[in-house]
Amino acid sequence: MTFATHPRALRIMAGGAVALVALFIVGAVVQVPRTEADLATRLESKLAAGGMVASAAFSGQDATLSCAAPLGDPARAVTLAHSVWGVRGVEVDISCGVPGAPVAPTSTSVPTTSTSVPTNPTSVAATTSVVESTVAATVPPTTLGVAPPLFTATLLDGTFILDGAIVSELQRLAMIDRASTALSPSNVIDNLTVDSEVLPVPGAQFNGLLDVLAVMPTNMVSAALGWNGSDVSLVGAYASDDARAAVEAAATQAGVVAILTQRPTATAEQGAALEAELNALVSAQSILFGKGSITISLSSLGTVQQVAGIAKRYGGLTVEVQGHTDSEGDPVRNMTLSEQRAVAVRDALIALGVPAADLTSKGFGVTQLVRDSNGNQLPEESRRVVFGVTLI
Repeated sequence: MTFATHPRALRIMAGGAVALVALFIVGAVVQVPRTEADLATRLESKLAAGGMVASAAFSGQDATLSCAAPLGDPARAVTLAHSVWGVRGVEVDISCGVPGAPVAPTSTSVPTTSTSVPTNPTSVAATTSVVESTVAATVPPTTLGVAPPLFTATLLDGTFILDGAIVSELQRLAMIDRASTALSPSNVIDNLTVDSEVLPVPGAQFNGLLDVLAVMPTNMVSAALGWNGSDVSLVGAYASDDARAAVEAAATQAGVVAILTQRPTATAEQGAALEAELNALVSAQSILFGKGSITISLSSLGTVQQVAGIAKRYGGLTVEVQGHTDSEGDPVRNMTLSEQRAVAVRDALIALGVPAADLTSKGFGVTQLVRDSNGNQLPEESRRVVFGVTLI
């Protein structure tokens, strides 16, 4: 059986099709700016939470940061930006300052010679032919796509932040377990969701991802490790050549593309801010010892890891670990105890990846007791480990 279509019906059908197309186009035009505005809001909030003020403008999923005043650490801003779900690439305007010093090319690291900082090897945004040629020479062609990461493990100030969607509960638990082995469980923030429809990480690649994740806390200042559906990539900053070599070896073994940059050198303002940040941390979460002991309490492990993450943020400065006691007992013994506790913390920080050359220690015993407004000693406050920061 055949049906004749009336000309008027044809006109109605055609008109409807045009209307649907127009509605789709208008919806897309409206939705893209909304998505970009949402990304900008979330990125600016993330930076603000990290103590950085910058404006974000998006073209699709690629951000450009601009600043009213230079940032203290543009490279850290890039790491923070990369941890925001949906952000694919970040370019830093010169108004925000220049990120950390470039590094020499290696098989797994890419030097940057401009203020455009790649946040994911899958979307390297180079603005000079030097960077473009280096990327082309060192990054496999299959990693030069545009897919954003499905999930990331971001290391920041001695804390892992796990974000995004992962295919199974088994893989989610494996990531949490490996992160909680590399750092104290209290320093692992799990924002992962399970979505069976996202692309799974093949077994060998997932095991390689876990291996790289395990070496990040000791060897990286800050970093973001991500899976984009086809490749695992690592972007971050290191504090020493030995640390860089360790990460590159793990990345090469695991088939992970790593873009590594050297940490920046501190300014006087950054050094002062770092000292204040360290002491605010240990004021809120004291580094504890057993009574009369020089062994750091296990309950303080997370705090010491955070101290290490902050302490190795910049080069060009010295962090002095300062031990203090209350006035109970023999003053000479208290002086020795304070010195030994300061050394214990220094040694723990070195074990956590802070370069030994960045650290010194000193005991003050009972010479700087904490007192209340009436001059009475506050014993608990007097028993403390604090930090002094000076530029080299």
